[in-house]
Amino acid sequence: MENTPEKPKRSVLIFSTRSYPTFGRGRKVFDEQNPPDTVTESPYYWWFMFLRLNADYKATCQSNGVGKYADLYKDLGDVYSVNFKQWWTDKAYLFSEPKRGYRMKVATDITEIAPFNDSEVLNLVVPLTWSQRSLKKAFSQLVLKLVEKGKRGVSVEASEAHYRLSGKWSIEALKFAYKVYALKHAPNEGKKVALADIGIRAGIPYARREKAVEGKVTDETVDIRATLTVLTNRHLKRALTFIESAPSKAFPYSNVKNAKINKNNKE
Repeated sequence: MENTPEKPKRSVLIFSTRSYPTFGRGRKVFDEQNPPDTVTESPYYWWFMFLRLNADYKATCQSNGVGKYADLYKDLGDVYSVNFKQWWTDKAYLFSEPKRGYRMKVATDITEIAPFNDSEVLNLVVPLTWSQRSLKKAFSQLVLKLVEKGKRGVSVEASEAHYRLSGKWSIEALKFAYKVYALKHAPNEGKKVALADIGIRAGIPYARREKAVEGKVTDETVDIRATLTVLTNRHLKRALTFIESAPSKAFPYSNVKNAKINKNNKE
């Protein structure tokens, strides 16, 4: 296993996507049963949730890190003993980009002055007696003109994070795959539930669009239920792919060649 980066001191982390989880300010208790959209709209949240569904990783956790995923356990820990907020607060650095180059700061002594012959950085004298308007204008003229317009940060494809996102992922696909899988494996008082009805319970977009009703089997609904069966089964297959990829360093696809989900998935 590759060397795991050391946990850095508290600082700003950089991720390959803007869709990293945020929890808001204050000390509001995190509701694991009803997490905010700023959490569920992040692929890192679903990485955590699908990792919980992996039987081999669960067995490793139950054995205190002994088992098939012993090495991974050293990094990601016991995902059953903490909620997502606690886990992410402690593990986020593993999913962030390695820090290279310079960071913007106020130099406090001569040792913090950057080299004058480095094309990646410059030293700037800022007169604090100027107005904000004048400073912004000067900053634009002296600094921003040196930076490529529209320059983006690190992309998912170019990520060098220890644990990174892979392939084309869709929050919709992750969310409904998880819902469908969870409902498929729910006890349901020992009764078998048709795939079409699982899709309706999960609220997949097609079911909502057709206003499908659970258990309603008529000549008018037979085609709708057939389509629901196909779509629900597709979500189940995706869930298995995500569960398999969760205990790895690439999610939602440990094998990027198998990544075929459309980012605009509307099923």
